[in-house]
Amino acid sequence: MKALTLLLLASFSAALTAEEPQKHFGYFKVGKGQIGETCPELKKGQQLTYSVKSNKLIKFNFHYHKGEEVTYPVEDHDTQKIEKTFTADMDETYCLMWTGIENYTTVEMEYFIH
Repeated sequence: MKALTLLLLASFSAALTAEEPQKHFGYFKVGKGQIGETCPELKKGQQLTYSVKSNKLIKFNFHYHKGEEVTYPVEDHDTQKIEKTFTADMDETYCLMWTGIENYTTVEMEYFIH
């Protein structure tokens, strides 16, 4: 009986862990024209909540590739801060991408998959 109880608790614990949001973060220094990119894989219906902040303007976009075609749910634009939630409409690798406009730019990025 103890073994069955431990097995059930372990299964319940694993199920809770699988449902928790996956948090990712990074701190980057980029120069003029340097690119940073992170590309999480999402399943259809999963949400990606992301936040990107920088001390200077950066070019930012959010995109994915289908063969040679690139689709931009968030078009390339200049920003110092962006916070959004995106819901995947298909299984795909989606990319958060930023480019330094000036030297000595710091970028803080974090995202959650839920």
